Amino acid sequence: MNLFFKTATWAGSGLVLFPLALTIAGILWLRGRAADALLVSGGLFGAFVLVHGLKRLFARSRPNVQDLLVSMPSDFSFPSAHTTQATAFALACAMALSRHVSTTAGLLIWGCLTLTALLVGISRVYLQVHYVSDVVAGAVLGAAWVLTLHRLLKWADPQF
Repeated sequence: MNLFFKTATWAGSGLVLFPLALTIAGILWLRGRAADALLVSGGLFGAFVLVHGLKRLFARSRPNVQDLLVSMPSDFSFPSAHTTQATAFALACAMALSRHVSTTAGLLIWGCLTLTALLVGISRVYLQVHYVSDVVAGAVLGAAWVLTLHRLLKWADPQF
């Protein structure tokens, strides 16, 4: 399980998510889906800014553990940035990518992205670099930001 969760945790890393979000947003933009492109890129970028601002505000120390499976990140613990980013990315992509597909394809998209975000959160606790509350707060923050952004985009363009 160690290797599995070490790998899963990378799905919440900005090094993975930012290039992926920009690629997906670029494709959506080129297909004339500007609002969806903004949801995907703005969802991840906004979540990144919010979570790192809140980390500094709360300044919660990470768990004090010995025999870590990974090196302990140097920033603060609350909320989990990996979980916030993975949740924001997954929700924004699910909303954007399932909009014009069949019900079956939409369920597959939502299921895969939800499972990925869930595994990222679990991996952060498994790897002992976060408390459960860090991960829960990160998931709530990521989802709340994307839902807020979606509402703003819908307000700006009622056809969205």
